[in-house]
Amino acid sequence: MKKLAILIFIAATTILAGIELDLQECVQLALENNKELQSAKEEVEVYKQEYRNVRGNLFPQLSLTAGFQHKRTEMPESANFSYIPATSLLDTTATANDQMLAGYVDNAYDAILPEDIQKENSLSSSVKLEQAVFTGGKLINGIKIANKLYNIQEKRYFLVKQDIIYNTKDKYYSAILAQNVVEIKKDALQFAKEYYQKVKKMYNQGLVSEYDLLRAELEVAKLEPEVQEALKNAALALESLKNYLNLEEEISLAGDIVLPNMQEFNLENALQEGLKMRTELELSKINLEVSRVNLRYEKGNFLPNIGITAEYNYFGQNENSIEDDDWGNYYQVGIGFSMPLFTGFSNSAKTAKARHQLKQSQYSHQDLQEKIKLQIRNAYLTWQNNLKKLETQKKNRELAQKGLEIAQTRYENQVSDQLEVFDAQLQVKIARLNYRNSVYDTIMAYEELLKSIGREL
Repeated sequence: MKKLAILIFIAATTILAGIELDLQECVQLALENNKELQSAKEEVEVYKQEYRNVRGNLFPQLSLTAGFQHKRTEMPESANFSYIPATSLLDTTATANDQMLAGYVDNAYDAILPEDIQKENSLSSSVKLEQAVFTGGKLINGIKIANKLYNIQEKRYFLVKQDIIYNTKDKYYSAILAQNVVEIKKDALQFAKEYYQKVKKMYNQGLVSEYDLLRAELEVAKLEPEVQEALKNAALALESLKNYLNLEEEISLAGDIVLPNMQEFNLENALQEGLKMRTELELSKINLEVSRVNLRYEKGNFLPNIGITAEYNYFGQNENSIEDDDWGNYYQVGIGFSMPLFTGFSNSAKTAKARHQLKQSQYSHQDLQEKIKLQIRNAYLTWQNNLKKLETQKKNRELAQKGLEIAQTRYENQVSDQLEVFDAQLQVKIARLNYRNSVYDTIMAYEELLKSIGREL
């Protein structure tokens, strides 16, 4: 029965804890569930199809049209005209010429006067071809611009992906750090409780004063709210990560804050690599090229446009049914030429605008290079500084632990007072917290450095 209760408790704990995730699983979930990344991916596809759409203008534009029409007209009574045939008015003395002339008159009236009910059937089809021969370079330059805009969206998708990976790592390590703080605070509280029991035992033996007992009890009371505060912060950090991963179920984290194998960097090499690898600079270069192509595009407004058209039509028409001899056809082929002579200086203004945009892009590219250099330099120096701090905090942690052991021994041998033990315990707690924070800062500084030189995280 006892074993069953233990199993039920373990199962309930597992359910409450939810799914357990390590760093790589968190990154994978973030990339799969992030709406901004999904939107960026769709944006890439939008520009990809737009490029295909523009490129399609290079090829002949061929279209087929066909139609059938049935027409029936019934004349109103007021439109009816009473006509007496001329041939019925001839007498027996009418000659053959009279008969012939009367027949012509009747036929003419039949052709002029509408019938009471009119019907008409028609069927037609046509094939039309249009091909641009020369557009002053606007078509080719337009295709180049569309292709470069597509490339820009691909680069922006990569940048969004990098930001998501970086933010996920930051939130993951922040949550782990918050859990570490809880553990450190709990350990300090546990130590304070155990120390309180020792002091209480010594007090009962008459070895320490009541003041020492109260101080030990006060230390326990002081640490308990700190543990609760740490638990709250850890829960908030975990909730922040869960929301960023867009998950509904509860999560728990596997792993710890462990320093990765960090590559040695030289500042000068990092700067050179960053200027080659940074995606933002690639985007700026593409934007600069777009401005150049756009200038050529606007200059093409002064050049003529030449195009070829060809069309073939096949049709048939009859009152009742369309027979073989009711079909006809025609075709036409032409070449068109157009050239602007005066546009109210509109084309000149467009060209001047494109030229200024090119200069603007050049200045922006140069400014971005300087900003990236500064960013790499700051990231590198921050990382180096954090590495030095980490070594210092590691030594401080070891010294604080050794100091606590000495203080305990001195107090138990009644060589020092209780205040020395409390102070040593406080130093251990601070040193452990500082060390964990230093590990976190060093990891994120290294990630920031990798990101600043354009490496994939």
